[in-house]
Amino acid sequence: MTTLSMILCVLVALEHLYIFYLESLVPNSERTAATFGISAEVLKQETIQTLIKNQGIYNLMLAVGLGYTLIFSTNKVELGILFTGFISVVAIYGGVTSSKSIILKQGLPAMLALLSLIGFN
Repeated sequence: MTTLSMILCVLVALEHLYIFYLESLVPNSERTAATFGISAEVLKQETIQTLIKNQGIYNLMLAVGLGYTLIFSTNKVELGILFTGFISVVAIYGGVTSSKSIILKQGLPAMLALLSLIGFN
């Protein structure tokens, strides 16, 4: 794995750790509300709390998967492609179904990492 690919994958993993933090650890904070464009009042609803915390765990698992890939895997490129591919697809889906900004905010870093893994390794 090239240094560029590794740096991009680390950035993607850190982004998903931050999303986990917002969604699962401080789901009704002003920062979470501002980041996701949801009112603080809506975020306080029990159903929304359950849903957003669940979504946060998915983001944590993506970060853990990328972290495992970078630290322990003997096949870093293949697993890196798998995880950044997953994240890219999910970001496109989220952009189409929820908010177009997801494609830029979550998708672009993952897509750049994916392209670097495919093109430079």
